[in-house]
Amino acid sequence: MLTAYLVGFEAHLAPAFVIFFSAVLQSITGFGLVIVAAPLLMIFYDPKLTVPIMLLLACCANFCQGLFALRTANLRLVFWLYLGVLCGQPLGFWAFDHASSAMLKVFISAIVLFSLGTMQAFHLRIRERPRNSWITGIFSGFTSITAGMGGPPFLIYLAHSRMTVEVMRATCFVFFFLCNVTSLTSYELGGLPIAPALGECIYLLPALVLGILIGHAIFAYVPKALIRRLIFVLLYITCLYTILSVLVH
Repeated sequence: MLTAYLVGFEAHLAPAFVIFFSAVLQSITGFGLVIVAAPLLMIFYDPKLTVPIMLLLACCANFCQGLFALRTANLRLVFWLYLGVLCGQPLGFWAFDHASSAMLKVFISAIVLFSLGTMQAFHLRIRERPRNSWITGIFSGFTSITAGMGGPPFLIYLAHSRMTVEVMRATCFVFFFLCNVTSLTSYELGGLPIAPALGECIYLLPALVLGILIGHAIFAYVPKALIRRLIFVLLYITCLYTILSVLVH
């Protein structure tokens, strides 16, 4: 059994490296696991398989990190965001169930590009109040279940928040766990199997754990601005390549 697992793991080295890199980033900044890994994993997996894979991995990561972040997180903000998630996910499930893999691939890449462009182009601070949090949660719920990432609307909303880095990071862990576990529950209740995604996660989990541990170890020593610049460049290239590859074919 161990031999078979090692052979399977060797075949998953490329996607495992993607997960490792993304997990290191998430440990340092509080986000990045899904928004970085999802476009890259679509090189190796069908988009409709990529989404549940990312949700499963994100749940594992955010659960472990969120346990240590509860006292630091802005739980009032998480509450209003999560109410919005519950409102936005039914429409997201319908869209995921009816969209083709090619359409979903373009949609995921477009979400990432829009998020990156918005975060870099606009420096307008959105007021953090219950109504705005609830509306943001609706968009996060929709994108979480269709693209496996509830992060873009959340990050646009808090891009220029006055929260400290520690509070922001902790809030990300707790909110994303609730958002992702709700998406997985919706898949199960909607009759969409996640067993194939679970089989792939077994091979990717060691890379996730190693990335989280290394990220926590180097958190205090890494310049956050440099990492974010590199990620922006990587994501722009990946998303544009994904969209062009779909359009060409």
